[in-house]
Amino acid sequence: MKFIYSQKAKNYINKNNIHKIFIREDIERGMGCCDLGSIKLKISQKGANEENYKKEVSDLVTTYYDPRLEALLANCPEVEISVFGIGNIKSFYTVTEFSPLNS
Repeated sequence: MKFIYSQKAKNYINKNNIHKIFIREDIERGMGCCDLGSIKLKISQKGANEENYKKEVSDLVTTYYDPRLEALLANCPEVEISVFGIGNIKSFYTVTEFSPLNS
């Protein structure tokens, strides 16, 4: 898997001195009736048990991700991540859309 960060995300990461990003499946949001067949990812700066995650290191940031995502996102080798929000209240999100129904 390869995680690509948009220019907005790169600026946000550099401005806020973020060194680690954790990505895992958001089970609660991914089970909604309107989201049938979609996969939602939870992206945050906080995470525990780094040894339980796979790691992708780049000059920008170290990305830790749940190893199960490789199977879920087998047809999507690259995942683009960006940020949205107003002022200092910003969140990461995935630009790439994926669905296990397309597998």
